[in-house]
Amino acid sequence: MKCKELMSHGTKWAYPESTVKEAVKIMQEQNCGVVPVVDKEKHLKGILTDRDITLFVVLQDKNPETTKLHEFMNKDVITCHEDEDIDFLVGKMKKYKVRRVPIVDKNNKLTGMVSIGDIAVKVPGEEHKTFEALEKISEPVHG
Repeated sequence: MKCKELMSHGTKWAYPESTVKEAVKIMQEQNCGVVPVVDKEKHLKGILTDRDITLFVVLQDKNPETTKLHEFMNKDVITCHEDEDIDFLVGKMKKYKVRRVPIVDKNNKLTGMVSIGDIAVKVPGEEHKTFEALEKISEPVHG
């Protein structure tokens, strides 16, 4: 199965100039904890998680109405291309300990997202791969 067959197509995104409050509204609307950050042409520029917001905005007493995403978004985003195989995607999730991966086209434009939950629910007969991936992703990072 290819990533494009599994990805969520209704992914909403924010821009580097968007505020934290705008990103949190997207998280609320999408019922998720991650927002991809793109430029005006939808090229992926970064990713923002609810954990990033907690560690940067809350702990540093930043104003969510004025703090821009480019100030702290993760710019080293782990991605997969639409035509890559799900096994390759799961390998990346395990290696980099991520639960959600933006899917991009050949021009690095965002086309969707795949979560570990998508794999668990939509890929029949692959429960062991999902369990192995989640187990690896959940291991504590040392050092």
